[in-house]
Amino acid sequence: MFGLRKSISLLLILVIVLGSLLTIGGCSSQNSQKVLRIGVVGPESGGSAQLGQAQRKAVQLAVDEINASKAAGDWKLEAYFEDDEGNPTKSASATNKLIQQYKVNVLIASINSSATLADMVVTSRVGIPQITAGSTGASITAQGNEWIFRTAVNDEFQADALVKYARDVMGIKKIATFTASDDYGQSGAKLLASAAKKYSVDLVSEQTYNNGDKDFKPQLLSIKSSGAQGIFMWGLYTEAALISKQARQLGINAQLFGASGMASMKLIELGGDATQDMILTQSFLADSSEEQVKQFVDKYKAKYHENPIPHAAQAYDTVYIIANAVKVANSNKPEDLRNAIRKTQGLNLVTGSPKFNEKGDDIGKRLLITKIKGDKFVLVDTVFTGQ
Repeated sequence: MFGLRKSISLLLILVIVLGSLLTIGGCSSQNSQKVLRIGVVGPESGGSAQLGQAQRKAVQLAVDEINASKAAGDWKLEAYFEDDEGNPTKSASATNKLIQQYKVNVLIASINSSATLADMVVTSRVGIPQITAGSTGASITAQGNEWIFRTAVNDEFQADALVKYARDVMGIKKIATFTASDDYGQSGAKLLASAAKKYSVDLVSEQTYNNGDKDFKPQLLSIKSSGAQGIFMWGLYTEAALISKQARQLGINAQLFGASGMASMKLIELGGDATQDMILTQSFLADSSEEQVKQFVDKYKAKYHENPIPHAAQAYDTVYIIANAVKVANSNKPEDLRNAIRKTQGLNLVTGSPKFNEKGDDIGKRLLITKIKGDKFVLVDTVFTGQ
């Protein structure tokens, strides 16, 4: 009897052990999926919400496509989103949350340059690769930070291209700058001044404003009295629309210029007739004849029932760059991802063929100089950033 009980006990122990092993094996099988977690930070509310919302939509579109087509090989991409409202403090907090709570391996962050500069403190400290698909401030990639990359076009290149176009094509000899007082705007102001000196264009007035301001007439009257033939704005679309309206109300007929930070359909919607013929730089036009662009626009419109803006196209390309990096590295370790991103080549994407220089800037982009005509941005010139 004792022997029988002993045998039954041993059998029960064996069953339990085997069950445990099967459970462990089952868990291992379930957890064998290679996962890359992407954190995404941007302004999904506040004054630049359209930019952050477009970034979110494009990132999710790209993630879904890549997972369905296995474009990242055995790796599955997961995206986690946080709204920073365009605020640097909130952006840094959102970045911390994504790293600590969601254990992300790489970040797409952020859109406002001041927010990206705040995020960089966090990502460089912990050693996580960060790509900004929207921030163009020159200082972002001028600090020797080995963890930062940018798929938007550096402001330095934009300022140079705009001032050169104003002089060579439009014959403008006197310009004024009207820039936001934040990091993005003041970086632009310095770059415009440098470009004006380079191309022997007289900078006759330098004005600033605070984000959220409503009355720009004092600065505009100073610009009017300066005799400026062109006004170069550097900020976001909300203030740019108001500046355009008030400039026309004051009888200022100077040519208006703007950088990619304000290149949004909201600018035309809010500014109306006052924005007509404004010249802006950007990296993407939805009605381009480029095959890669047409395919992206069709997929984006089918999913979201609207045309994508440049910030969407840049974010979409950024996810494909990350997917290529994890496939090449076959690792989600931060250093491996960073090294693979830095060596990106051979991709034909919506905004160009990405290639990063030693600072982390994408020098494989097409910079488009566009003009507002009706409710559209119309291409007037193309400059290649790698030249």
